[in-house]
Amino acid sequence: MKAKILLTITFIFFIFSIFAYNSQAEQVLTIAQGMAIQTLDPHASTAKGDMNITTAICETLTLMDYSKMEIVPNLANSWRTLDDTTWEVKLRQNVKFTNGEPFDANSVKYSIERIKDPKLNLKATFYVKRIKEVKVIDSHTIHFVTDGPTQIIPLYMSEIAIVPSKYTEETGQVGFSRKPVGTGPFQLVKWVKDEYVELESNSNYWRGKAKLDRVIFKSIPESLTRMAALKTKEADLVTNVLIEEIPSIKKAKDLEISTIPSLRNMFVQFNMIKESPILDKRVRQAMNYGVDVSSIIKNVLNGYGTKLNGQILSKDYEGYNPNLKPYPYDPEKARRLIKEAGYENYEFTLMASTGRYLRDKEVAEVIGGQLNAAGVKTKVRIMEWGGFLEKIWAKELFNMGLWGGTTVPTAEVFLGGMVRSGAAFSICVNPEFDKLFDEAVKILDKEKRRKLFYKIGELLHDDPPFIYLYTEMNVYGVNKRVGGWKPIPDERIDLYSIYIK
Repeated sequence: MKAKILLTITFIFFIFSIFAYNSQAEQVLTIAQGMAIQTLDPHASTAKGDMNITTAICETLTLMDYSKMEIVPNLANSWRTLDDTTWEVKLRQNVKFTNGEPFDANSVKYSIERIKDPKLNLKATFYVKRIKEVKVIDSHTIHFVTDGPTQIIPLYMSEIAIVPSKYTEETGQVGFSRKPVGTGPFQLVKWVKDEYVELESNSNYWRGKAKLDRVIFKSIPESLTRMAALKTKEADLVTNVLIEEIPSIKKAKDLEISTIPSLRNMFVQFNMIKESPILDKRVRQAMNYGVDVSSIIKNVLNGYGTKLNGQILSKDYEGYNPNLKPYPYDPEKARRLIKEAGYENYEFTLMASTGRYLRDKEVAEVIGGQLNAAGVKTKVRIMEWGGFLEKIWAKELFNMGLWGGTTVPTAEVFLGGMVRSGAAFSICVNPEFDKLFDEAVKILDKEKRRKLFYKIGELLHDDPPFIYLYTEMNVYGVNKRVGGWKPIPDERIDLYSIYIK
């Protein structure tokens, strides 16, 4: 009898131990992205694959809530205008960086001045361009003094990551890019370049510890390998799902496809800062007439895209002009224009990446074929993402490059970063645009501002710095054991809300 009781107790204890172990099992999420991480400095990259990691470590002052399409507090509690050129921002108190440094007004001032430092050549500069000066009023109050009236400082604040001054200075630019420190819900454990980044939760996070204990970001540029990682459970969430793999993923009982229209607009960017036939407006118009965007969306993307209406902005961006129409597919007109310009024998080069965007290599090859068929001689050069990104940053896409841009949904940021002469991602020179743009961004009256951006859209339709393509659809493959996550239009993955079922 005693032996039976002892056996029963032992069995119950064994079952309880298993349950207790499972209930305490680590919450680990593995994400596979189609790009290698270039840097972990949040000021040095605006690539969303990098930012998925850096924004989990280094937080911004505000956040964009896409469910309500409004700006909400984060490290900044509140903000208001004191006059046409002064914004007062109240900061969250009792927040610390993971190295123990306090988050305060001085760290905000330091971060913005670091981004603005021309010697560092950081990529987030257009988010702080309008800020002339940061004044520390007290430990948790700052004033942003702007270069003129502006209505979107709170939107800019959603892109300004805050870093600790002492640590950042001690480690230097290269050191910080390899081991950043922030106030966010996660902190860096390890980065093996071109392979993976491992994060662990910040147990002292001001909003409370995240549900996940660890997150691993794997870099898998090869699309078929990335899809295999999802199917074999090596990854829980993968980006840029191969379109031809969607049916099989949907059929798998433990996997699902998650999609959302993105803010990323795809285009071919012309290099207008180097001498070439690209400087002739007729050549750029010919290329817009020579590309059949509707066919690309239907036959290459299987419908996972929406055609741009003759402009770089899609309908979700403030400043979008609903009166503009796409360039019609007219290869004969393209042929006439290129002949009229005298460049029917010139061979253009189209540069593109592979694995970064939805079927980017295939799209580039089709565009090259369509341009050749329309009398615009074109060769296509495909590169891995890291090398292609270096060409973007160095402004060396020659004669043109296929890629896609996404940012906060306003013309001021998108056009300011992509078209304004001298801007971070601009390889365009258009003095008329610069004049109109500089006027528009300082107008507070919404109707006057809207009309001026409409005029800008008309200018860039007639004198295009891009071949206008489509808005990309974000397509993710997800293991059903992942809970608390849903995609958002700006492609960021909010790790704080995710848990493993």
